[in-house]
Amino acid sequence: MSKSENSSSNRTSIVKLLTHMRETCQKTQNKIDFDNIGETDCKNLTGLSHQQFEDICLHVLLHIKSTPSRTPKTSVGLFLIKMKCALSNKLMSTLFKVSISSIRRAINTVRQALMRSFVPLYLGFESITREQIIKDHTRPLAKTLLDADDDNMILVLDGTYIYIQKSNNFSFQRKSFSLHKSRPLVKPMVVVSTTGHFVSILGPYLSRNNDASILNHMMKCNVDDIKSFVNENDIFVVDRGFRDSISLLEELGIKAAMPTFMKKGEKQMSDADANTSRMVTKVKYHTYIVDFKSQESLTFIYIQNM
Repeated sequence: MSKSENSSSNRTSIVKLLTHMRETCQKTQNKIDFDNIGETDCKNLTGLSHQQFEDICLHVLLHIKSTPSRTPKTSVGLFLIKMKCALSNKLMSTLFKVSISSIRRAINTVRQALMRSFVPLYLGFESITREQIIKDHTRPLAKTLLDADDDNMILVLDGTYIYIQKSNNFSFQRKSFSLHKSRPLVKPMVVVSTTGHFVSILGPYLSRNNDASILNHMMKCNVDDIKSFVNENDIFVVDRGFRDSISLLEELGIKAAMPTFMKKGEKQMSDADANTSRMVTKVKYHTYIVDFKSQESLTFIYIQNM
């Protein structure tokens, strides 16, 4: 005679069983864990060391909520990978086993958190004082070449490009397309010290604006209260693209160090003009290297104002 065994279960036990099965399946998947990521993987994926990644997370963790699909550190990791590799949301969804909508929300949340609690501490005219720039971020060679006094601040200004995708908005598509580069872009104005320290990044401006028109707008509209930051006899190191701004700077009492032009009828520069151009290039050379290396890392700052 055979005996049959019966068992019963309620709704709570079934839900717990299914939840446990779901968690087990998720753990067995080959998924990158940003909460326990190693040094090598962190460097390859985000471009930052593990310590740098942790430092950024400390600034924004209070502003990012944890969800069933991603932790706050996962959101930061997805954002940094997006900035470094420019992967599409569809591809990131496949790689990291996260839905496209979740990736979109994560990137937007981290961007807002960084702009709120990280960027203002390290970028902008309010993040540093004139005295700090003069004392800690001015090269002695620059002061000697430009004949600057001890209380004069030297800033290097230059416009750069941030290439963007073609917009679906036809009006913005036309305004952002650059005939010079034959692709859509925006132009931020970068303000750095002679040591390469980023003081501020203004903009972005549309591609149709040149360096001179951007600087004129900055000074006339007092963007980011720049007039309160600079004083008379301060020195702006600029290139020839700012030639239409020289008169405005002189009216404000700001000295402009710019490479000279050959006069009409000349076949070569005089010794004095050539040496002046070399001195300006010498001061700007170090900042060119820093700007080139840091351009991709600062892309997310410009997106905030678009």
